[in-house]
Amino acid sequence: MTFLQALRLNARRFPHKDAVVFNGQRHSYGVFFDRVERMMTVLHNHGIVAGDNIAIISENHPDFVAAYFAITGLGAIPAPVNYRIGIDVMTYVVQRADAKMVLLGETALEHAPQFSPLVQHVLAIGDTAGTSGLPLMDELINATDPNPPKGQAGTTIMLHTSGTTGKPKGALRSRFGMEERALDQGFRPDDRVLCALPICLSAGCTYTLLPLYLGATAYLQANFDGAEILSLIQREKLTATMLLPAMLQRLVEQDEFAAADLGSIRTLQSGGGELYPDLKRAALDKFGDALTIYAASSEAGPYANLTAADLRKNMSGNCVGRPFFGVELKLLDDDGNEVAQGEVGEICTKSESRFDGYYKDDALTKTTQRGDYVTVGDLGRIDQDGMLWFTGRKRDIIKSGGINVYAPEIDEALCEHPDIREAHCIALPDPRWTELICAVIVAKPDSGLQASDVTDFAEKRLDKYKKPRRIVFVDAVPRNLTGRVLKDELKQIVLAMDSDTKETTV
Repeated sequence: MTFLQALRLNARRFPHKDAVVFNGQRHSYGVFFDRVERMMTVLHNHGIVAGDNIAIISENHPDFVAAYFAITGLGAIPAPVNYRIGIDVMTYVVQRADAKMVLLGETALEHAPQFSPLVQHVLAIGDTAGTSGLPLMDELINATDPNPPKGQAGTTIMLHTSGTTGKPKGALRSRFGMEERALDQGFRPDDRVLCALPICLSAGCTYTLLPLYLGATAYLQANFDGAEILSLIQREKLTATMLLPAMLQRLVEQDEFAAADLGSIRTLQSGGGELYPDLKRAALDKFGDALTIYAASSEAGPYANLTAADLRKNMSGNCVGRPFFGVELKLLDDDGNEVAQGEVGEICTKSESRFDGYYKDDALTKTTQRGDYVTVGDLGRIDQDGMLWFTGRKRDIIKSGGINVYAPEIDEALCEHPDIREAHCIALPDPRWTELICAVIVAKPDSGLQASDVTDFAEKRLDKYKKPRRIVFVDAVPRNLTGRVLKDELKQIVLAMDSDTKETTV
């Protein structure tokens, strides 16, 4: 089904059931669908037709969600943009996407003058247009009778990869595998789903549309506040959510977490990065079998899922579970041959959820293709039980003395030290080793951890050629909006550090 078709059917099935709850305001399916049809009419009156691209730059808000349904309902293409990136990158993405219109949320209203010369229309969404002078979608909707064109509904969204290097790329997705996600991850029509991820990003978009596709209730959050989330779960008896590891970590760190009654949560999906051992144990202790971990990308869609039962058997390392429902998965070497069981290869997948390609970039799209399979350069191995272990990305390979070393393998080993909270290995240029292994360490508070402690621990846990030759301590590492570590920025930070006070070479 298209998104609009699913919403229309759910409005007929559950006209008085809550569809979206936001800041205490409840929008029933009947009311929300009526708002979507009015928004479609507004957009159509502004000249939006099938095939047009519309950029959306906004924090989470019900009208952002409505825009996904309204735009795709016209056969046009939403192109959400990360509202936290710089204005120069925003304008680049809007131009690269050939946007005909830009919808701006409250946090982006100040940039209206930069967008006006680039597109035909700029409208404000949210609760106010502030002093921007822009037409406010809410006022336009209230002054419009629903009369949208029929029969042009689509499903394509241009999801800009958050990325850890380079500028965002527009990944066109017309297949989201909503039924497959429901089957494999346990989402249901009777769920009350916490939607706290930024919906401008791939995971946030998908896991906010999913409950509305199924007929569940989406509790949309503008920001992630751990204490507020704990209160909301208990007050509304929420049953399902998808949280990035960084979000889950902030939830666990709340003083109220231990005493909180979170037994209503039946499905807690996490992904978008590795969960460290302490976080895995804390989440399992609190949520039990509700916890599952998945692996996915904007291009490949979801490709592996790890249940709590399998997680308990594979606590060490980054196991991401078994291939996702409906996904064909294989690991290939650089020559395109499948690797033997237990060996590391490039993760390649084929499914109904894969992307259609990068917008206006056939050459870049071809770099992701391995015949009928898709890859984004993730590396992994499959064990004797059929479990997929994520071992890193091709760019995370460090060539130390001519030998390939997988940075995540070192990270995982170092994180077993009781005083290490995070470990991130990067490659630094070195005339002797070609690339020198540098371990960037975030120590636990008040641990007193020293570089010698790290190297002594590495001696016991790692082969000699995998041992970090430089140890750097930092208070935090740079991350993008999804929580992924920005390795290029981290490398520049390390290169600029004062070697006398912050780093140790061994």
